Amino acid sequence: MKESTSLVGLSGLQKADRVSTYAELAAVVERCREALSAHGMDVKPNSALGSLFRRAGRLNSEWIAGSENEDIALLMEADEAYRIAEAVLTAIGDHSAREAMRRVTKSDMRLSYRQPSQGKDALFELSLVESLRGRGVPARFRDPPDVEIDLPDGLGTYGVACKKVYSLKSVEGQLSKGLKQVAPYDGLGIVAFNLDDLVQERSILVAADRAQASETLARINMQFIERHRRRFQDAVMAGRCDGIWVSVSAHADVKAMTPRFNRLTENAIWTVEGAKALSKTRLQALQTAIER
Repeated sequence: MKESTSLVGLSGLQKADRVSTYAELAAVVERCREALSAHGMDVKPNSALGSLFRRAGRLNSEWIAGSENEDIALLMEADEAYRIAEAVLTAIGDHSAREAMRRVTKSDMRLSYRQPSQGKDALFELSLVESLRGRGVPARFRDPPDVEIDLPDGLGTYGVACKKVYSLKSVEGQLSKGLKQVAPYDGLGIVAFNLDDLVQERSILVAADRAQASETLARINMQFIERHRRRFQDAVMAGRCDGIWVSVSAHADVKAMTPRFNRLTENAIWTVEGAKALSKTRLQALQTAIER
């Protein structure tokens, strides 16, 4: 029997509309480099991350010099450096996040290329905690699962297993691992999948307005859920987790926005309508905590 499902968009977890200048971008990246060095994790100039960080500085230098060369690849990579730097700075000094940050400094972090990377796996964990803490949600790094949240209203500690998807063929195995990671929480948990690497490599989403761009990303989330719905449904109905969290980000050229170049993210939580009442209560509490 096919259960009816529920998909809830997490509007609170989207980045607030914000415009950053090239100077601000370069400053955040440099601050991240200095902070990592201060904690014994130097970003080597010839490393993958060092190269990416240089792109942010180059973008600002070209702007200061009055260059009119619109290098979209440079802009994308500079924004990737910014994205990494923001996530790392949120966790800097947190001993439980040290391994995740070390993986970021040692891995190929070209986010628009479609290659598996332990650093990109770790960035998903760092970015998720950054987003949650930014919304005032008590979140911390915990191994296992990956992230731990304190739900409001005395609903307990919640486990989040983070899985970055590089191939649809790997999802069943990743789900199994994720369920094992949240097993100690006795069903008080969720498996989160990041789908960025399912978007076409080095691509720009072109849309007339923000709504159209968001709809395109939301469709990627929904198609992923539908493709693996049976496995997800079985896990929820067996009480092994409350639901599935899906997240996807992409660079976009949105004609109605200023500036037109943006990084957009869509998050959603999926569960089965027939899930236990307590599961629904916990997910509602999580949604409320994020969106308040």
